[in-house]
Amino acid sequence: MTFRPMLWPTLLGAVALVILIGLGNWQMDRLAWKEGLLARIEAGLAADPQPLPPRDAWANLDQEAFTYTPVTVTGTFDHAREVHAYITSIDGEAGYHVITPLALEGGGHVLVDRGFVPVSRKAAATRTEGQIEGPVAFTGIAITPEDANAFTPEPDLDGNVWYHRPVDRIAQELGIAPVFPLMIDAGPAPVPGGYPVGGQTRLALKNPHLGYAFTWYGLAATLVGVWLAFHIARGRIGLK
Repeated sequence: MTFRPMLWPTLLGAVALVILIGLGNWQMDRLAWKEGLLARIEAGLAADPQPLPPRDAWANLDQEAFTYTPVTVTGTFDHAREVHAYITSIDGEAGYHVITPLALEGGGHVLVDRGFVPVSRKAAATRTEGQIEGPVAFTGIAITPEDANAFTPEPDLDGNVWYHRPVDRIAQELGIAPVFPLMIDAGPAPVPGGYPVGGQTRLALKNPHLGYAFTWYGLAATLVGVWLAFHIARGRIGLK
């Protein structure tokens, strides 16, 4: 039997093989993390709504654990300070999410994503029936809004248009404090006049990590096959 692998192709191949297997293992770790996250979300959404934590607990709130928790909220909307986030609806329609600060009965504020309006209903004057006055109580879902990325534009403060929903920064621009660190997505219960349309929480999380892992492992197996074929063709490996 012949086994005389060439030095540099073998060293380079070994390094590449370690990297490819490491990437596959990393995707398997991500798969386990994502499955745990999905299980936690499903368990949280199935739970009964609970009140918001007391204001003195906000600073130490485990935000990751509380995300996707159904909550009941009572307070008064400050419609004069609503802001608009340019985000498509859950059905893919272009428009805005109406984010309104709610002054809580026990003090403090929470930012509420009341739901979606089409472009033609951005101005509050076009949906006055939905501008509910006085104390309200409703059920929603605590969410951690999406992060900005390198392509996210800065907010148009003059036009009152945001392109993502950073709780801290919106609260700072509105001059409200203290504010609950998560946003509350209003539930699907209809409001007078039909707008905003609640129930816009996006729960469909992609979980492509198993496919990615198979890709990296497949490339690792291909690399081994190429290495063998390379050496067999040159008589470096064989049964003779």
